Amino acid sequence: MTFLHFHLEPLQGPGSVGVSKDPLVSLPPEIVLKILDFSPVSTVAALTCSSRAWHAFIDRTHRDHIYSNIFKTEHSPSTTEPSLYHHEVQSFSKYYENTSSWKELCKKQTFLRRNWASEAPTTTESIFTIRREPVWRFRPDFKRRFIISTSQFGGLEVTCMDTGRQLWALSRDVVRPYAHLEYDDIDGRGTAVWDRNGDSLEIWRTTKEDGGERGAFEQIAVLHHDCETRGYQLSLNTLCVVSSQGQGFVYDMLQKPPQLVTHVKMENNAVGHLYQDHDCVLYSLGTKGFHVHSKITGEYLGAIEPWKCSPHQFYYIDHPDLDSSENNQDSLALASAVQTMRESEPTVFPPRWPSTSRSVPLSIQPGVRSFLGQDLDDMRDQQLDALQDDDWGAGKICGNLMVGVSRGGRVIIVRNWRDCLSGLIEDDRTKAAEALARSAVIIQCAPHDDPRNFDLGGWLSVRNGRILVEVRDQVYILGLNADGLPATGEQAHERPSYAVSKSATARLGSAVPVSFMALYDDCVMYTYAVVGMHEDAEDHHGNPYSRLFLTKAVRVLSFAPSRKADAAIPRRRSPGSPAGA
Repeated sequence: MTFLHFHLEPLQGPGSVGVSKDPLVSLPPEIVLKILDFSPVSTVAALTCSSRAWHAFIDRTHRDHIYSNIFKTEHSPSTTEPSLYHHEVQSFSKYYENTSSWKELCKKQTFLRRNWASEAPTTTESIFTIRREPVWRFRPDFKRRFIISTSQFGGLEVTCMDTGRQLWALSRDVVRPYAHLEYDDIDGRGTAVWDRNGDSLEIWRTTKEDGGERGAFEQIAVLHHDCETRGYQLSLNTLCVVSSQGQGFVYDMLQKPPQLVTHVKMENNAVGHLYQDHDCVLYSLGTKGFHVHSKITGEYLGAIEPWKCSPHQFYYIDHPDLDSSENNQDSLALASAVQTMRESEPTVFPPRWPSTSRSVPLSIQPGVRSFLGQDLDDMRDQQLDALQDDDWGAGKICGNLMVGVSRGGRVIIVRNWRDCLSGLIEDDRTKAAEALARSAVIIQCAPHDDPRNFDLGGWLSVRNGRILVEVRDQVYILGLNADGLPATGEQAHERPSYAVSKSATARLGSAVPVSFMALYDDCVMYTYAVVGMHEDAEDHHGNPYSRLFLTKAVRVLSFAPSRKADAAIPRRRSPGSPAGA
């Protein structure tokens, strides 16, 4: 109890024994409240158990003031009631719904953070087998409670997040196979973007706001381009498009129809991965790293050049071998996937089967992976040589943090990334190189020449100090410390890293790459290779039998503690307080 340790003062008189002076008695209430504003939740909880007076002060007289403080409970200034908080989070489990007090909200946030930070987190699972066809891209809409997805076979589906039933769909004649999909809430409407054959993009919006059916969309625009479109990304009310032929396009999606506001001139051979911040766009140029342009003017602002990273800022991860692992991750995943496929109406909500066995711990080690008999300096030089030729794919910006992945199985993390942009002026390039050497780290997740590495490193997500990235047959969830560096050593106990399977069996994993994945407030969602089952087939004697086939579903791993789990956590009852207080 840090507060008591530093703020109880001994009262001593001649010949008397020292008596601690309670700050609740010796200090004005407004001073006590100000101190509590900056005290951790654990200190506040300990104080409520210390005496009846402290319990009354914290949990009765000033409960809302204390627990609504932003240092105790995360919420936006516009959220004036705890019951409204669930509107500002992206939650699959509805974990924050029906929250009646700031103290309850604080408790829920604490339990969720604690589970994310566990080295063996308890997760539940939902699997969406959409049309029993392989999902290509998908996006969840937590506000409207549906998942919108495209298929490898073509077509588009809108699926209820709570029942797994189809809400609306477009046929294969309308949406091409392997169509990329972007989705966001624009001006109060769900807005979807996908590409048609050729170089045009279709813009569709939800109709329920005008009295239409839930999950239904209508086309509002088609954006035509006279060059090959390689990729596009929708967020912040802006659609950014990139071509491999040296052009980029920025559209204002608040206009009706969307209007082109910036035409970007850039280097050729963009690979299609791009991501935007409020004022700039990050484009992947493969072996040339990541180039950044202004969204407002199109001006080239500089590049992130991973090959200039310091060799002393290298880390590595030994990939877990699930075949020799003692965990039952494989059997658990396969059992749940088969059970889901067998159900005529699969139960997708709430997520089921709580378990601590879905994840495998990862250890991030500083330095380079060394082998018996090899000199460490030689290994470092080999890494630098391989880094020169690496091919960079997906990149993300999250505040001051920039993260990218490569074909060679590497993750680059750049803190204060704007300082590391190598511009056009020689002096700026020198400063940027120095900043990059200080602020960037490289994590080698797999040997660079491993044939199981996927094209341009696969997908990537960054959120709340964690990185989600695909490595071979696993999805890695990497923990970062408060400085944005990989959490290693003792720090890893507070921000652990772990891997989860990307398929129902490990043998399927390397064969089927993830085609979308993302971190959300209470869950991880990604495409998931499963074995499907047709039970309507017959053998040559006319006897029914089950036929297995490989497909891709949407997997949701929820980290939200169940209400039963919350209730099971022992809590000390303060003196004189009623049970359950």
